[in-house]
Amino acid sequence: DEMVAVYTECTRMPLHPRHPWVGELVYTAFSGSHQDAIQKCLHRQQADEPWQVAYLPIDPQDIGRDYQAVIRVNSQSGKGGMAFVLERDYGIVLPRWLQTELAPIVQQASEASGAEIGSAEIYRLLCEHFVVEQEPIALQSYRIERADGREQVEAVLQIGTQLRTIRGEGEGAISAFADGWRRETGLALNVVDYSEHALSAGSDAQAVA
Repeated sequence: DEMVAVYTECTRMPLHPRHPWVGELVYTAFSGSHQDAIQKCLHRQQADEPWQVAYLPIDPQDIGRDYQAVIRVNSQSGKGGMAFVLERDYGIVLPRWLQTELAPIVQQASEASGAEIGSAEIYRLLCEHFVVEQEPIALQSYRIERADGREQVEAVLQIGTQLRTIRGEGEGAISAFADGWRRETGLALNVVDYSEHALSAGSDAQAVA
């Protein structure tokens, strides 16, 4: 970056963004397939191993670049690039099905603006379309006990304006909750997939489920 600054000051000419090694966009991928390959390689890359990342001949950090510019999202980008920036900037690891659902929403927003789209806007779109501010059913409190190798759950739910307590048991907390829901409502709850990860360290960390 210092060399680029000296060059532009002395010559009064801008540096081409795709100039080898030092151009601003040399280590940047907009293509969906490129972004997907880079994301997968970066997840596999270990600090003590030789550099082996697709489409990046060297580690950008070796010459003062950071990963903020490696993957940028526009209307040509796929779900891999969108998922990369959300994980990089917000710690959110999207499951594959959610990447597939969110990608066309992000592409449409980028096409409408005619420009690339930043991680803050992608995060806003995620919250707007997939995070409900006012839940139709809210978990107010719960208690979990373990007895004879099984989980027993007692949970207080707010359904509309009513508070209802459900009790159930199962091999884990989720299956116990599903059992309690079935007993209380008569409706079966089938858990197809579940994953969760913390967004930061500490006992008061927020989590994404």
